[in-house]
Amino acid sequence: MIKAAPLLKPLSKTKLYEEIVEQLKSRIIRRDIGPGEKIPTERALADILQVNRSTVREALRKLESLDLVEIRHGDGVYVKDYLESGSLELVHEILFKDGLLDLAVFQNLLDLRRLLVPEMAWCAAKNRTESDLSSLEQIVFHSDDMPMDKRDKRLHHIIARASGNVLFVLLLNAFTRQTDQYYNLYFKDERHVAASAAFHKAIYEAIRDRDMVRAKQIMTDVLKAAEENMLKLMK
Repeated sequence: MIKAAPLLKPLSKTKLYEEIVEQLKSRIIRRDIGPGEKIPTERALADILQVNRSTVREALRKLESLDLVEIRHGDGVYVKDYLESGSLELVHEILFKDGLLDLAVFQNLLDLRRLLVPEMAWCAAKNRTESDLSSLEQIVFHSDDMPMDKRDKRLHHIIARASGNVLFVLLLNAFTRQTDQYYNLYFKDERHVAASAAFHKAIYEAIRDRDMVRAKQIMTDVLKAAEENMLKLMK
């Protein structure tokens, strides 16, 4: 069993079980508590964290729902290997370590996005409806009063919905959630704003014309350029 005292600290927030989840989740992700290790009992955790056992129990159930631990009744709680059992819900935890961005993991995220989002554009060009096209037209030609970062996110969301694949929508939401603050910085440069405006018109035309190949290529090119510029800003 691990020595819990150096790893955990007393709590102070209102929703105590959520803080327990965050503390344990962070240590599991960092491998402070390794796969297969048994974590302290409910009673021990309650004593260390100065909370009641029902709060600890609620936190452990949440960790179990994230596939980070296995609760073996009559035996104890064991850490699972998140690389074997984890999902997209853990992206934020591995992307930031002690509050600092892990550039290698961030690059992994961008690589995955570059594979999936052009396919999303291809599907949108193939499957879009007149309603989708109308929504795209509105955001491309009639939203000058909207900041470009919001306009760009909205355009990508419309394209995701137009693809006809709900998983593209959910994955795009996950990507956006993790990259939001960096794209806000990216769009402070007027050159990037102008480039995005040109991209919006080009992708609109490709989707309007149902040109799947062109839509995919346009999206590939714009993601590559945007990512290169964004990584320069972050270094």
